Amino acid sequence: MTDGNRSFWSSVPGLITGLAGLLTGIVGLVTVLIQLGVIGGGKDKASPPAGSVTTVTVAQGGSTTTGPVGGGAITPTTERGRFTVSPTLLSLQSSDRQKPLVVTNVSSTATITMLAPDFDGPDKAVFRADAGCTNVLLPPGASCTLNVLFSPTGILRTYSANMVVKASGADSTSVPIEVKAGL
Repeated sequence: MTDGNRSFWSSVPGLITGLAGLLTGIVGLVTVLIQLGVIGGGKDKASPPAGSVTTVTVAQGGSTTTGPVGGGAITPTTERGRFTVSPTLLSLQSSDRQKPLVVTNVSSTATITMLAPDFDGPDKAVFRADAGCTNVLLPPGASCTLNVLFSPTGILRTYSANMVVKASGADSTSVPIEVKAGL
């Protein structure tokens, strides 16, 4: 018997080798066609074009810019700082000389800087605040405590004022303060 004229397809190892080569060629061709965009279609319109990179930069204070690397339009967006105070009405007894107030940054990305509060109203002169929150940087979720100090002069009576709590990059909020005589 002469084996010189037999095809490699006639043996099992030859058949496996031939199919493996054929499969490798098909996978390679499909890969090239996908990379060239010939097949695969259905590009997501919301995704950036192929080969582009989008950056997101968050600066201190919550300023955010997004846009393609290497130029193109950059759209800045800034989250305005937001904070809450607790309690929202500060009631003191006539024997109290101080009461705490907690300020919490409820912004999702903005860091705020607390400023010294102001007082207004008919009895603003008998109230002041310590420096517990003044010039304090509050990242999102952080809190600080300031003490409202009550320093009456003369006979005890009913007092009222508003404390205006302020922060850079955020709207201020007013907290009513009251002291009732005889409590």
